[in-house]
Amino acid sequence: MKCLQKTPLSFFYQSDNQKILGNTSLGNGFSFVKKSVPTVWTWILWGALSALAWSPFCAWWVLIWTWGALVTGLYHSKTVKEAVSISWLWSFGWHSASVFWIGESLWAGSSRFAWFWPLCVTGIPAIFSCYFGIMGGILWWGKQKFWTSPSSFGMMWCVLYSVTEYLKGVLFTGFPWNLTAYIWSQNLWIAQSASLLSSYGLGLLTLLILSYPSRFFLTYSTKRSWWKGVVYMIIGLSAVSLWSIVRLRMTPTRFYQKNGIRLVQPNIPQYEKQNAQRIFVNWNILCRLSDQESKVPITHVVWPETAVPFVVSEKQLDQVIPLARTRKKFAHLLSGILVSDAKKAFNSIIQVTAEGDRKIVYKKQHLVPFGEYLPFRAVLSRVLPQWILNAVTPGERDIDQEKKISASVRIFEGPPCIMKICYEIIFPIFNADQKARWILNITNDGWFGYSPGPFQHLASAQFRAIETGLPVLRSANTGISAVFDGMGRTLAILPLQHQGYIDTLLPMPVFSYCSHHNYIYAGILIIFTICAFRRSFRDKL
Repeated sequence: MKCLQKTPLSFFYQSDNQKILGNTSLGNGFSFVKKSVPTVWTWILWGALSALAWSPFCAWWVLIWTWGALVTGLYHSKTVKEAVSISWLWSFGWHSASVFWIGESLWAGSSRFAWFWPLCVTGIPAIFSCYFGIMGGILWWGKQKFWTSPSSFGMMWCVLYSVTEYLKGVLFTGFPWNLTAYIWSQNLWIAQSASLLSSYGLGLLTLLILSYPSRFFLTYSTKRSWWKGVVYMIIGLSAVSLWSIVRLRMTPTRFYQKNGIRLVQPNIPQYEKQNAQRIFVNWNILCRLSDQESKVPITHVVWPETAVPFVVSEKQLDQVIPLARTRKKFAHLLSGILVSDAKKAFNSIIQVTAEGDRKIVYKKQHLVPFGEYLPFRAVLSRVLPQWILNAVTPGERDIDQEKKISASVRIFEGPPCIMKICYEIIFPIFNADQKARWILNITNDGWFGYSPGPFQHLASAQFRAIETGLPVLRSANTGISAVFDGMGRTLAILPLQHQGYIDTLLPMPVFSYCSHHNYIYAGILIIFTICAFRRSFRDKL
């Protein structure tokens, strides 16, 4: 077997004894992959190039070619095994280039888990790619019976890719990282459509629009058809942009005048956070940044995830010193803190009022698998000794203790908010409490160094603001701290690995379709599926 280039958008398997067929009128203008390159690496390369479409690069236009290669390759697959392999390899390349930075956390601070790095940077992409491998198999199977024409096949690819993305985000606790919609994080004039369609809905529309050139070429196999697809793509992007631009112009940013908030970014490296000898140094950095003069009357100071540099039990919260003892002016503190009991540790948010009252107002609910809990620990404990389970993930928390709700929390002298710690902000919100007026996100991305990870994490936070219409205030240990209004506009931002703070008035929320997003997304899926079947039926006549 060897990889042969039929067209710039068509790479597929052919045996050495097969005759090369097909139109080659486009020449070799897009010959990124030569015939001598192994087929496996061809598809991995196409997938890896796709990663450039997401933060921090946001080169969304590369997907016109990389998605085109995937669609064409799947359509020309001769067997289901070939379709599954192409889809899995493409996805493996994409995930490997997108989330390789997860392995950086194994080297932060102690190198206790450094031995796990090779498995982490290859195993995680391999597992997630299974979703897309199954998608490729279903596409090939459906091509034999239902969506037989190139045009209907291309549309069903959009539908099944979107469904696969959704399932990856919800099954087995979910991992909705780098959703398709997030390629527009630096193009608010398109990203704003997520307020109506949801992130998944905008992702489906993006798949449909950016795949126009490849789908047209797949149907007609001429140079003219490819350019016709480009024209349709431009029209589609213009239509989406028009609605977004009108909404942005008609909805200015408004603020609560009585609530001034300071977001502190101490920029403490992870190895220093874990150093017991630097507890007082780190504490003084946080207090110094909190005490700086401000042009805005500060009522609340926010510290990032696990900013309190020691672990306490709920019976020892008096160890957290009120900011009133360090600030010249009174302010209430909201800070990340690690609260523990005899067997469990809780990543939490503590509220310390200026008068000295201390209360845990939130405990992280959606935990990181293998980082904060061990999936199926109860089952594994029956076959593995406890010391092995604790070596992988200390503690006794299990998946059945998670709660996936977005209830609001009433903070002292402030509007109620939805609190999200770190990883929780990546999950689209469909059931936001109607009482909530803003979202507080505290995080510590110091685990991942200067890599694409923190930028991609920030994009997720921005889309939560767009989806819900609620402003998002984000305090990150090493960055990126930011303030987004309810439209997703960036009002203030602190760069990665910079020390400082952001002073802001609290933006007001805007109207949102959030409670209808599930129905809107399901409706779009149904409409596109019906269109694909109708087109297939029409092409058979």
